[in-house]
Amino acid sequence: MTYAELETVTSTLRKTPFNLALAVKLYDRLWALPVPPLTRTRITLPCLAFKLGPVTSAQSASGRVFRAKTDALGTVEIRTTEDLSRLDSLTLVHPWIDFLLDRHPMGSMKAIPEKREDPSSPISEPHSLPSPSRITVAEPQSRAVRFASRFELPFGARRRAATSRLDSLPSPSAVSLTDEQTRAVVLIARLRQPFGALLFTQTREDVAEYRRVASESLITARVPDDTPLQVLIASAQTLDVL
Repeated sequence: MTYAELETVTSTLRKTPFNLALAVKLYDRLWALPVPPLTRTRITLPCLAFKLGPVTSAQSASGRVFRAKTDALGTVEIRTTEDLSRLDSLTLVHPWIDFLLDRHPMGSMKAIPEKREDPSSPISEPHSLPSPSRITVAEPQSRAVRFASRFELPFGARRRAATSRLDSLPSPSAVSLTDEQTRAVVLIARLRQPFGALLFTQTREDVAEYRRVASESLITARVPDDTPLQVLIASAQTLDVL
């Protein structure tokens, strides 16, 4: 991140103050989440997970609209052909942890050639779903490509000029406290951008396994500026997704 970009971020965040110590704690919590192992059957997904409250529905000109509240995101709107009111539990997920942490220089890495998928594979070609705004996606890393394909979504929806690419960041253990605080500030700024969310339901009450629902829906959410950081810290976890 250039000095000018950092100044812009800092200036914006001054308008909505936050607890820097908690921001650093959130950064460390997200960094500690394990990298997801990818298989054809399941994934352990590091994410920010937000449990939805009771679902209400209404009919609109474009179809059925479901609404539900979360402690972190406020009211979320989902347009889908599935009847979400029949599901016992719903969890909305922010899966873009690498983007939030700038874990690698997205868009500046050359993709590793992927093996051609078996035509019988259950993994289908991705269709459009908005990922975090301002994410650079010219050639994402192989792991990110596989992650996006697993959930049938593109790695990113917008491009930026090469001159505005972010530099890659070393792990927290390799930086000074000041640098860690800077990363925490950037994390908060990125959290406040709209993102493409995923929706999951628990498969059984006695098993912590999830499956994706409303997969055809383009769910866009945003973390409000006044969301307590403690709520976000508690939301950082992994989900075992089938």
